[in-house]
Amino acid sequence: MEDIGVTEEMVNFRRYIFLQHEVRLPLDDLSSKYTNPVWNEAENAVYEFGSQVEGSTTLGMNSDHDMMYVSPFLKVILQGPKAEISEGARIEALVVKDETCCCFLQVGPMDPKTEPTFALAMNTFDMTGQIFRDSQGRLFVLNQPVVDNFASLLTPEPECIVQHGPALMRSGIEEYTFALYCPSLPDDCQVLFTRPKPGHWPKQQTLSKAKQCGMFIVHPGNMGSTFDCRNLILTIKFSFVSSQIQWRMSTNLIERFLMFDLNIVQMSAYILTKMIRKEFLSHPAENRLSTFHMKTSLLFTIEQFPEKIWKKDNLVQCVLYCLNTLRRFLKRRFCPHYTIASVNLFENKLEVWEMNHLENNVLGLINAKLRCVEILRMDKFGKRLFMKKYGRYGIKSQLSTKEEKRSQIICENFLNINRSQSCYINRVATQSGNKLDTWLNDTIQLESFFLENDIKYRLERKYKLNDFLSQKASVYASRCIEKNSVIPEDIDEMFRVSLSSENISCYLKYASMLVCTQRKEKAALLLNDLSITTDMIEVSPFLRDSKKFRKRAKITSSNSPSEIVKDCLRKIVTPVSFSREESHCLPKHLVYEMYRRDIDKYKKVIMYFEPIHKRWRDTAVINVRPFLFYLQYLSSSNTHTKHVSLCNIEKYLKDKLNGRDNFDKHIETTINILGHMYELENNISAAWTTYAKSVLYVPIDNAALWHLFRLLGQHVYG
Repeated sequence: MEDIGVTEEMVNFRRYIFLQHEVRLPLDDLSSKYTNPVWNEAENAVYEFGSQVEGSTTLGMNSDHDMMYVSPFLKVILQGPKAEISEGARIEALVVKDETCCCFLQVGPMDPKTEPTFALAMNTFDMTGQIFRDSQGRLFVLNQPVVDNFASLLTPEPECIVQHGPALMRSGIEEYTFALYCPSLPDDCQVLFTRPKPGHWPKQQTLSKAKQCGMFIVHPGNMGSTFDCRNLILTIKFSFVSSQIQWRMSTNLIERFLMFDLNIVQMSAYILTKMIRKEFLSHPAENRLSTFHMKTSLLFTIEQFPEKIWKKDNLVQCVLYCLNTLRRFLKRRFCPHYTIASVNLFENKLEVWEMNHLENNVLGLINAKLRCVEILRMDKFGKRLFMKKYGRYGIKSQLSTKEEKRSQIICENFLNINRSQSCYINRVATQSGNKLDTWLNDTIQLESFFLENDIKYRLERKYKLNDFLSQKASVYASRCIEKNSVIPEDIDEMFRVSLSSENISCYLKYASMLVCTQRKEKAALLLNDLSITTDMIEVSPFLRDSKKFRKRAKITSSNSPSEIVKDCLRKIVTPVSFSREESHCLPKHLVYEMYRRDIDKYKKVIMYFEPIHKRWRDTAVINVRPFLFYLQYLSSSNTHTKHVSLCNIEKYLKDKLNGRDNFDKHIETTINILGHMYELENNISAAWTTYAKSVLYVPIDNAALWHLFRLLGQHVYG
């Protein structure tokens, strides 16, 4: 397990990285300018849940990124005699419980003692389609309109969104859940604290924290019907109205506290059971036997079995105990929720015949003493086990070492805090310039707030804030250049402030703007102060190249997540990215990179099916080393300096193309830069050959085709 990165150090690092995405604002700081009180996105609290923030994943799992957006505008209180209906500007909703884990949200005039009974006639929807009024005059919040509004905030292209239970999945790797927060726990959610337990786990400290968590109210998912794919039978369980007004209780925060309380052996057992589920238990349930079922089995197993069994040399037996718990649930046709009473997690998920089949499969794995792990393909686990078992885990092995896997995990997770916003700027700008300005200003204001109040992630917050300041300065400066107006001092100051985190991209964006405004001497001085040392490693957040990264990176051996991040910020350099809104801050030759593909030909694919993180092709993305050499060439009037810059970029490309440096991403843009430098040297023949070589290496979506066409036109028409 350590060989695939399941170590205490890497689990803590994943948690450190993903927890910094969380946003929790006090209600007093919320702006009153937003009119939609239920699902407004701008000031939502954001929580990280799921395997990424738990650390219960590996690179081979390709786990989703799960986020929960919690609206602070709708105050939720529990039904009961102690429920206090206060007066105030914010809308309040009373959680009215039914006999299941579902509930209703009643708003407007309400009585805490009201029973959840509904008349069959005279039920109406209001004109907005967001509130349901029953025959008794009670108002209930509908679940689907809330989710639909939330989906429209996530992306303007609804075809990119797929509802997956209560969550909305975007790009196949990101899941977003809209939720309302209730600070109190109903009796059903007290089962963790009241049921008899051996007492060794969960720890009392964890239980004390869990009691303060409250709960979330989320969309119930596909509860209105079930479909038997074997017999092609659709079963309607609830009426349309009933399914529209029901909500589900969720205890995500409590569950996260429990997962954070696991030791590394328990975490290893969980990860191994997830791998087994993925490869050996997905058929015939079609993944409806979910990761959450495996997590529930693990938690009950840890609770029931003594702490002394959870040892590294007893991992296989621990996994067998977990599978046996799962088998017992399948045999009983009932999988209890660990933190909510009277919930069957198999309901609306698995049919009886599927549970029979799965029970037999799990029993077979148990009887075989888990021999199946020897053929696990995920993370090449079976191959690794074979190599170790027969002593062949040596020099000739093509499998990554522990150190290489560690570097790869650090790289992929570090890039989560270092992804350029140029693609998003392009997307927002297509809607309106005002919306882009609002987004930039709000984002900078929010990051400034975090920088002042977040001590734990201060370095990362400053890095992100300066990146956004550089983006904003570049967008505003581009507009000034387009209008042939002087760059105001406040924009220039914004560029200078962005340099304080020593982000190389910020330096190069500022220098590029100076070159475009003919302040070349100032640009040259700025570039002279910039140093890119040999121990710095290039890596692209747009293209997955971490497998090559693992053989080049030497990240600090410190097991402190913050120290690892500091080392990454010093050693890892990512490409500079320019959106089309920044095009006038970019040398004109590189603007062609923003039009490298035929938009009309690929429009449908680009707009509706292409993940957002792949839309970098509509931006100009340049690796920092060649961009530095290129700007030094353009800003200098000294012939020797220009020649040195040209030689530097030639050597850079020679190392890439000859394989001496195995980072070869965005290579076509670098070759195109060299071609332009040959043009400026009036060596048109060399320029033509260079552009042709660029097309040879990257034949599709390459701006070199424009340059070849341009040179041909110049030759024909003089």
